[in-house]
Amino acid sequence: MGDDPALQTALDTAVSEALTQFPGLAHPFRAAISFVAVDQTPNGLDFRHAGLRYGDSYFTASLAKIGALYAAYELLRSVNAVAREVTKPQELFTRLRNEFDPVIDASVPAIAETPALTRAQRLPKYEQIFATAPAGGALACSFQPGFQDSLNKMIIKGANDTAAAVIQALGYSWINGVLKAGGFFFPPAATGIWLAGTFTGSLPVVRIPSVNDGMVAQASTCFDMANLYAHIVRRTLVDPGSSNFMHALLATSASVGDDPSYLDFTRRSALPPRDFGVLDSKIGRGPLKTGIQVLSEAAVVETSDSAQQFVVVFQDSLKDLDSLSALGYIVDRTIKLSRLPPAGPPPGGGPSDVVQALGTMGVDFSVPEADLRNWLANPDFTPYPAIAQSLLGWGHQLKAPVFLDVIVWNYEHAPGVTSPRAVTDVQPDVLKAAVLEASNKRHGTQATTVEQLFAP
Repeated sequence: MGDDPALQTALDTAVSEALTQFPGLAHPFRAAISFVAVDQTPNGLDFRHAGLRYGDSYFTASLAKIGALYAAYELLRSVNAVAREVTKPQELFTRLRNEFDPVIDASVPAIAETPALTRAQRLPKYEQIFATAPAGGALACSFQPGFQDSLNKMIIKGANDTAAAVIQALGYSWINGVLKAGGFFFPPAATGIWLAGTFTGSLPVVRIPSVNDGMVAQASTCFDMANLYAHIVRRTLVDPGSSNFMHALLATSASVGDDPSYLDFTRRSALPPRDFGVLDSKIGRGPLKTGIQVLSEAAVVETSDSAQQFVVVFQDSLKDLDSLSALGYIVDRTIKLSRLPPAGPPPGGGPSDVVQALGTMGVDFSVPEADLRNWLANPDFTPYPAIAQSLLGWGHQLKAPVFLDVIVWNYEHAPGVTSPRAVTDVQPDVLKAAVLEASNKRHGTQATTVEQLFAP
């Protein structure tokens, strides 16, 4: 995933607005977020990403179960690669123990060196996980019905006892070794997706540091969870068939699972309606050592016109109505702001089009229009094009008109500000203050936030 400046600006603006819309929120905004456009690069594997504190590892509770889901299907793929070379089940399982187990056990030293864990507890229980069947003179493996049932319930019902059964069958060393090999966990920094606890205490735990709860057995960064989830959506995690199975479980979790998405206002009726739906979801919920309950989630959301899909991962959110409503607002506004025309003149291209678009928004001017058009046509030498496009990117109409030239003057005279030459150079908070000052001075008002200037 690659950082996308336009998507980041949309997310930053949405978070800033949410802090005003929901005054009960803590400042700065508490939750960590990754926001990924997953269907806008159809010819490659790159994903547009924006986020807040997305590289920090957090206690993530049941959200880490997605790591076990991935590990199960990666083991199925790996075992079937050997099964194609043998004809007898016992021969297969003997080869797996001889060839796989030494590599698996050495893959994560922090787990192998935990005295309380036996070697058998660290490694996969192949006979318990896999059923074999003849296939073209060799064997093919599928999940045992009991293991498949536990896998399904771990995701759809969020059940900890079935999660424990899956984790014990796969073994800590396989789960975390796969996450490391797949590029979703990084041992030197001990950061990424980590799952070395069964949720029931049935095995000793192995912990890594988190920013919100000290040493924990279930952790993730938003970035790594979003990266894994984005590849499920693109059908590039493990293989297309495995991705389809994982996607189906997460979609069922979103539609009828026991733990509805915290972004889904249709299943959580207390939440205000938004212009997106939730297609896939897995939530995490649990107490920090301080006793504070925190929430995490990975979800796929789709715009109401079914035009775009996004992966949203958040962690360390509180569960009060303001916090959950703010998350939905942020997702909704980020999508809408990201879908506005890109920086540069609107279709039609010239300064006249920009002047017209600004006028529709409620931004006019007190200088000769010819001068204004000249300034808007010179992005290399004036701040007008960058500031004009930033204003249009707000996606709001003003109740009362404000002079563009006064906004620019206010912006450029703010302490420590450099005159912007691109939209990405414009500082959102400085621009808001410039608009607020221009509006109050022109209309003799005393508004305290720029959001008070917006028409409903």
